Amino acid sequence: MDILVFISGLVALGGIYAMLSISLNINGGILGLWDLGLVGYFAIGAYSYTVLSTGAPYGLGLPMIVGIIGSAVITGLFSLFIGFTSLRLRSEYLLITTFAFAEIIRIVATNEKWLTNGNVGMFGLAKPLQDIIPGEVYMVFFAGIVLVTLAIFYYFAQRLAESPIGRYLRAIRENEQVTQSIGKKIFSTKLKVFVLSSSMIGVVGCFYVWYMSIIAPNMFGSAVTFTVWTALVLGGIGNNRGAILGAFVLIFVQEATRFIPVPAEYSVLLAGMRQLISGAMLILVLRFLPQGLIAEKFKSVEKLLKFNQDRGIVLTEGGSPNVARKWN
Repeated sequence: MDILVFISGLVALGGIYAMLSISLNINGGILGLWDLGLVGYFAIGAYSYTVLSTGAPYGLGLPMIVGIIGSAVITGLFSLFIGFTSLRLRSEYLLITTFAFAEIIRIVATNEKWLTNGNVGMFGLAKPLQDIIPGEVYMVFFAGIVLVTLAIFYYFAQRLAESPIGRYLRAIRENEQVTQSIGKKIFSTKLKVFVLSSSMIGVVGCFYVWYMSIIAPNMFGSAVTFTVWTALVLGGIGNNRGAILGAFVLIFVQEATRFIPVPAEYSVLLAGMRQLISGAMLILVLRFLPQGLIAEKFKSVEKLLKFNQDRGIVLTEGGSPNVARKWN
């Protein structure tokens, strides 16, 4: 049973990071916005849920569903403000702005004790159906909830990526000037996707609270953002299946180092080795698989080419179609 609980916890943690990776992929992969504020939205969602749904002395004691919806709405409102003021910036300036925003959120959570209980944090937080399901099998149940929610995230992100809107977002990513020249509203589209992605990340914050049963500012350092970005690059930027695979591979490899037998004096060194292993994995993937473990594919283009081949249509060098007659 102990092994099953550990594996379930590992799957749950991997699923949480996979949801973060999918949410980031909508923003950073499909649209191409390089955003380092992920952990800020993550923290806002987690704290919003805790304050809304937890009873005294920490919060308002509202139903959990209100806390989940509230986490998405409040995170979306914050990201709307951040996006409206920063999305006109380009590349490295956007990175710096969003990174600064995430650090501000962490500092506010540390200092505003009346709202977040400061560095002490909030602990003993309730989990869904915790009173009904026995403790020894609860983690298995929770892993199931995470996987079901991950499937919903994947379905939504995949439908978005394969829709005309997804092709529009890729057009902005590949050449923003050309897309704007045909009359598309670039800024409003970026802002909508930015808010959508951030709201999804805020919802994932609720699952992180359930997983940890505690919330404190030191849980939301910049390492979370870089871990999710690393997972996305490993799996394949722009590919939702790659985002899931990269997250699970990275989390499993990092957690597997806990089973390496070492003397007590080397335990701190082993903890640092996790980041070294993650970096080595990233270097190897970028060297031999630059597009990630699962490269991004444009299904619409593949279908078009297959359709043309079935119809006997061949594109000439000038781009004009020639119809090849099929003789029986």
